[in-house]
Amino acid sequence: MATDIIIPQKERLPFVDITKGVLVIFLVFHHIVNMAKEIISVENIEYITQWDILYVPYFMQAFFFITGYCSSFNRPIGTFVYSNVKSILVPLLFFSLVNQFVCWVINDEEFFFVTVLGKRIFFLAELYWFLSALFITKILLWIIIKISQKKTYQFFLVFVPFLIAVSLNTSHFHSYNWLHWHNALVNLLFLWIGFTFKRLAILKNNIKLYGIVACILYIIGITAFSIFGKAIPYYTHFPHFNLKYAIFFIYFSITGAIMVLYIGNIVKKYKFLMFLGKNSIVVYGIHFSVLNIVIFVLSSVFIPQNHLEGFAFYCIVGVVTLLVSYCFCLLFQKKPFACLIGKF
Repeated sequence: MATDIIIPQKERLPFVDITKGVLVIFLVFHHIVNMAKEIISVENIEYITQWDILYVPYFMQAFFFITGYCSSFNRPIGTFVYSNVKSILVPLLFFSLVNQFVCWVINDEEFFFVTVLGKRIFFLAELYWFLSALFITKILLWIIIKISQKKTYQFFLVFVPFLIAVSLNTSHFHSYNWLHWHNALVNLLFLWIGFTFKRLAILKNNIKLYGIVACILYIIGITAFSIFGKAIPYYTHFPHFNLKYAIFFIYFSITGAIMVLYIGNIVKKYKFLMFLGKNSIVVYGIHFSVLNIVIFVLSSVFIPQNHLEGFAFYCIVGVVTLLVSYCFCLLFQKKPFACLIGKF
């Protein structure tokens, strides 16, 4: 029987922060094309999305994996809920208001409501799906851990909801995904896997071995899917696979998450990435608004006319957005701005 090894909660692991920094860079660049569609024609930019296979199949699940790896679930329920309301729901509310204001100014969207499937709903239900899903998964995992300390029982209690959510997402019930509880049930599995990896210290002393194996398995996977002409399953805001491909989705999510953690461990110390990683929730929260503004301003003077110009546009938007987001990270470290994102 394996013995649990507890990593001290206050111990920061630099490679984890660097990994989160890498992931938020993926996040920013992933959203450029979709955000640009709201303002300009993206025919000379969209070809860049063919490289999405390098990170999209796992990058959001990696955030849940890392959160589980870095989280403690042994606090009293009141303290635990209060802490997560501050660190997740307060930023969700603040950044949603900021982004909706920007969209109202630039795209003339309604300020308090968006229309989804013909229904007007409060905008928090749709925009920042990761934060609402993360809050739900953390509460659910706290309950599961209190129900049983046995990992076999815990696995059953996270895997069954995963299967149910995948089934719901491919049915007409998908339209009833308020506060992204479907996303939460899917990603609960990866939060638990990350937490279990920490409990057993699976990566702490063997990150190189597991990382190399994960890289090989991930490359084999995407190569096989490409050869057979199959779409690689992934899950960001919406699911892009059905129950038949659920096992492959788990395969790519886990191997990809370990692979990017290994990359973070190789980098060791890089202050820019580490800072972005430590402040990843600010980058996640603010980058939608910054992207909207940067694309709007840049497109007023520069519309890409070919693939080369499209690549230049893509790079300029991404780099400027990251630099501006970095500045906001500095700003939100200081009071009273820190209070706006729950640091009070």
